[in-house]
Amino acid sequence: MTPRVLSGVRKPRPAIHSKGSGLGWQFGILFGCLVAALILPTALAAVDADEDEPAPVTLSGTNSVVVKVLLPHTRYATRYYIIESGLKGPTVMIVGGVHGDEPAGALAAEAVRHWVIRRGRLVVIPAANVPALAADRRLTPELGEESNNLNRNFPLSAEADAAAARGVQAQAIWQVARASRPDWLVDLHEGVDFHRLNKSSTGGSIIAGSLAPAPDVADQMIAAVNGAITNHGMDFVRLNPPVDGSLARAAGVHLHIPSLIIETTRKDPLALRVQQQEVIVHGLLAHLGLVPQDTNMTVTPGPLDLAPIVTPPRLVVALYHGPGTGGNGPPNLLKRFNAGRETSLTEVSPQEISAGVLTNYDAVIFAGGSGSRQAAALGADGQAQVREFVAKGGGYIGICGGAYLALCGKEGRLRLINAIPLSSQWRRGRATLKWELTGPGAGVFGPVKSPGEVLYHNGPVVGPAKDASLPPYEPLAFFRTETAQNDTPKGIMVDSPAIFAAAFQKGRVVCISPHPEQTAGLENIVPQAVAWVTGHTDRD
Repeated sequence: MTPRVLSGVRKPRPAIHSKGSGLGWQFGILFGCLVAALILPTALAAVDADEDEPAPVTLSGTNSVVVKVLLPHTRYATRYYIIESGLKGPTVMIVGGVHGDEPAGALAAEAVRHWVIRRGRLVVIPAANVPALAADRRLTPELGEESNNLNRNFPLSAEADAAAARGVQAQAIWQVARASRPDWLVDLHEGVDFHRLNKSSTGGSIIAGSLAPAPDVADQMIAAVNGAITNHGMDFVRLNPPVDGSLARAAGVHLHIPSLIIETTRKDPLALRVQQQEVIVHGLLAHLGLVPQDTNMTVTPGPLDLAPIVTPPRLVVALYHGPGTGGNGPPNLLKRFNAGRETSLTEVSPQEISAGVLTNYDAVIFAGGSGSRQAAALGADGQAQVREFVAKGGGYIGICGGAYLALCGKEGRLRLINAIPLSSQWRRGRATLKWELTGPGAGVFGPVKSPGEVLYHNGPVVGPAKDASLPPYEPLAFFRTETAQNDTPKGIMVDSPAIFAAAFQKGRVVCISPHPEQTAGLENIVPQAVAWVTGHTDRD
């Protein structure tokens, strides 16, 4: 098995479908090992740092590993690993999982601990905050505000006592750092957004401690990972210094060693985030001579060969978040899609779409609001990105205003589907209307009461656009009653498509005129539409 080092590129990837294509199975295994490490902390012949060390376990002809447990027999118990090359060289300490909703760092550290090093020593704590990781929460559960953020509990810069970590978790980790006397410390984290596009987030950055040569080395690592990123709005940047109270800041101030915080971005898929963490860690270790510069590193399997216990989401979906959308639809969609692990729904901005973020997703949803305002916010670059995304196999779901956006007709529409509004008078009003699925629609949406009722609010009433470059659309549901407020034309809505779908090159498009996501009993319509558009074809 070889790690995916020096290949951190954002590019179109195979969609993760229900048949298990893509990288999901690999990260399921890694998650399984990680969760096993969390819930079975005393399963191995491991000891606490205060006890005698067990005999090293040989990993290869040149490396050995000592497995220890921090805070055994407590809810914080977690393994850490000391990997010895047998040859003189730097010691590097790597920590992941300090924040529980940042799994990429924990998984990357779990992978790195298996790397064979040719000199020096690694000290790796993959799952620093077991309760938070188990709960998928940033902060440690059941602790008060004064101590629940593990990455603020390490000795502050102004404190004279270098041992003054707060709370048993920080104290135990800090004890390992002081006893190991590392030459470098690397803490693996994740931000909620791309720093280049959202200055309030640290995602997509390396935060360097002030001690030389950390800033210069961080710049080298950034150049390496950015060289493979094609959408430069999502390039990594260097920030500094680490926040006071963090492990990295304390390492620089009190242990006088260079330190780095690597921040990937949670808007990227998990597989890519883990890959980028590995790329940057490999770059540092190669710079220090612990590993070779080439990518053919041998990775020894972990001690627990388990079937996946936790798997990444089967589908990763983007939700447009910007001008032209609002109301109850987006919150309802976020709640529905993120209720389990089958799917994840992440909000993305027009700027992120223009920068190419959709290449990281299986589908995109444009919810209700104003299609013209959504088009204006996207601009020509964002519109081109959406069209290219769908053309290469991505899925598009447009609801109400998002359905308008996908149509043919006036400038700014995406021309993804061969349909056009039957009237320019669109303010038909808000009403509960009767609708009915077609035979193909029943096949897509499954057991839904049909005929039934659905909330409607100014969605498009369409007919064929007769664009020779596009295939005809397929009606999946029809309106059976209408509303015609504000002097809008009567008689055009009954038996017009309420949901209609078509292929767009290698992708699929579903347009939904009403609001099933806001109608009791129809909450599964949009998720089923996503399942349909993502089951078409893998992307290039």
